[in-house]
Amino acid sequence: MQKKSVFSEWQLTVLVIIAGMGGMYFYPESFGRWSGLSLSVAIAGSLLVMAMLARCFMHSSSKSFPGMLRESLGYIPAKLILAAAAIYFAAEICRITVKQTQMTGLFLLEKTPPQVIPAVTLLTVCFIITSGIRQVARTAELLFPLIAIPLVFILAMGIFTLDYGELLPLLTPDDLPVGSLHECLSPLGGITAVAFFAGYYEKKRLRRCLLSGMTLLAALCTGVLICCAGVFSVKGTEHLSFPLTELSRVVSIGNIPLNHRFDILYIMIYNSVTLLSAGILLYCCCISLCGVFNVKSHSVFNFLLLPVIYAVTYLSLSDDFIVQFIADWGKLIFLFGLIPVIYIRTLFRKRREAAA
Repeated sequence: MQKKSVFSEWQLTVLVIIAGMGGMYFYPESFGRWSGLSLSVAIAGSLLVMAMLARCFMHSSSKSFPGMLRESLGYIPAKLILAAAAIYFAAEICRITVKQTQMTGLFLLEKTPPQVIPAVTLLTVCFIITSGIRQVARTAELLFPLIAIPLVFILAMGIFTLDYGELLPLLTPDDLPVGSLHECLSPLGGITAVAFFAGYYEKKRLRRCLLSGMTLLAALCTGVLICCAGVFSVKGTEHLSFPLTELSRVVSIGNIPLNHRFDILYIMIYNSVTLLSAGILLYCCCISLCGVFNVKSHSVFNFLLLPVIYAVTYLSLSDDFIVQFIADWGKLIFLFGLIPVIYIRTLFRKRREAAA
């Protein structure tokens, strides 16, 4: 790696946001008891993990996450963890692509065969990452205003039209089913990918970038939860497959309705986020395999993974339980298991070096 940063501070911040937004767009799939509290815990935990990750890179001699793994845990454990990470990232890509295929087929391309949409998506994703994370960062920086402005507009109109009384069940959840923490982590799942490119940025300002990106992502997630619950009610949202898409169909300004196919704009935003988020995840999957097989270039695995991920995605269109299980528990283990362990190991290593 060169001494200078691979990308700018703003590009890293945007990458953090985009990596998490891929999961945010199909949230909330379900509400339950303590959903608001669970989301708060998920956000607070993610911010803490981002601070830990920045500290680990600051005290590591390696700029790559696989290198930091070998430095902290040893050669063989690092390879096993990277192999598991590759499976996790592949599951996240499949999950995002399945949701994108289902939503696009339902609202936009009703007569398009379900085999076509994921094929086009994955081919585009492979093209995006041919030049590595730098190309993804530049593309994300270019498209981010086109993504953020319409999304903020949809949420703002949702806030103007919501009924605050519908938010009360989140505060008094006696009649609601129990929600789980991993469901509230869905919009934050992509941030596990941050570990694989955060080290490419200047270490002194890394913590500020990670926390800034994570804070903006958390604000978007909170806005989604409030708007969907306030407009459709908590129980009503449980029956919607794509709450944000439905929200984009009912927004209005005063007496001017905007719901006449306004969801097309949202779906275009969603597809852009899917491509970028899946590109980040595919890059991380390739880097993980590079660490397992000691290969220097990620492009070796780029198109080799395509048929495998496509086959799993197509099978998951009818039943995505396995993919969802791997994605849910993979992010929990990665965020609240692996990174804290690396952080503790880093602190002990620095204390031993200082004592010596």
